[in-house]
Parts: sequence; C-alpha cells; structure tokens
Amino acid sequence: MSHLPARLTSRLTSRMAVIGIVSLVTALIAGLVLIGLPGTSSAPVAVAAPATVTFVTPDPAPDSAPIAIEVRSRTPEQIKKDRERSVRASRMARVAQLRTRIVDVARKQIGDRYSPGWSGPHAFDCSGLTRYVYKQATGRDLPHNSRAQYTKVKKIKKSQARPGDLVFFFRNGAHHVGIYIGKNKMIDAPGIGGKVRVSPITGSWWSRSYTGMGRILPA
Repeated sequence: MSHLPARLTSRLTSRMAVIGIVSLVTALIAGLVLIGLPGTSSAPVAVAAPATVTFVTPDPAPDSAPIAIEVRSRTPEQIKKDRERSVRASRMARVAQLRTRIVDVARKQIGDRYSPGWSGPHAFDCSGLTRYVYKQATGRDLPHNSRAQYTKVKKIKKSQARPGDLVFFFRNGAHHVGIYIGKNKMIDAPGIGGKVRVSPITGSWWSRSYTGMGRILPA
C-alpha cells in the first residue's frame, strides 16, 4: 500500500472503515434479534382456552289464555239412572257374597248323617239341610218341606242356574231337594242310611226324576 498514491490510500482506508462499521452494526442487529429486542418478550405466546358458553333455557311462560273446562250438569233423569246403576251393582255384589256363603255352609255339612225330620246342626233330611243352610247363610227361613219350598222359589231353567239355587226332584211333585253348587252338581241329604254328600243332577236316574231349578235369591 505504501507504493500507492496517498490519495488512493486514503480512499481505500475510508472504505474499509465503512465496511467494518457496517459489519459491526449488522452483527449487533443479529445479536439483538437472537436475544430479543427491548420491550419484546421471547417467551411463547399463551393461547387462551376457548370460553365455555352455557345456554340457560328459561321456564316457559305461562299461557296467558285461560283453559276452558267444560262442566256439564246432569239432568234429573241422568242422576236417577246413575243412582239406580249404583244400587243395582251394590245389590249384585251382595247377592254374589250370599251365594258363596250358601255353598260354603253347605260344604261344611258334608258327612253329616241323614235323619228324617232333622234340620241340623249335625243331622238332616233333604229339606232340613236346605232350610238350615239358608238360615245360617242368609238369615231366611224356609219351610221344612221340599214341596213347600218348591212353592216359594222362582222357577228357572237349568241353563240359568247359579250356585246357591235349589234343585228339585221327582216329577209331579218335589219330594227331594238339594243345593246347586255349579257344574251340574249339588249338595244334598240323600236318604236313610246316607250322609250329606255331593251328588250329580244329571244321569239316568237324576234325569228321570228331575223336577226343576228354583231361585230364592235374585239373579
């Protein structure tokens, strides 16, 4: 460089100084970027979690329109019919209970001996048995005679018979009587030497001797 003119040497020295200054500034800027500029945080940016939104369903507003309730007044005829139906249903329930009681009392006498003219409590003839059972179960008094009992009953068909009805035998007169218990069977006091038992109301002899069914209680 000593061989170059002084003026050229001065210019080269100035340029090299400028280049050195620029390099130094560039290095300083790069360092600041790496370590973070003043006022600039190098920490990672926190991302806020999404907010939870709760939807509240308000209570339904009351209907402002009044509810129309139709009230129908019953006529005197309807009131009368309703009362009659209630009375009829109560009577039917009462009769059903009595029929069950009649059969239950009659079953309790099974095995008791037959004795002419007796109406219990441990010996019976046929009409004495029916008389005793009806008295115990319903409080009603029946005559102690099968033919007389036959005159007191309402005559019904065999297909209409219900437990607790009476069944009579011997045509042209009722000389034997039993208590019908359903399924073509009865409880009766059959005769001398026999005991109160369950007997059929059908079969050759019974069919030939059958007189009819009789009802004392209402249907």
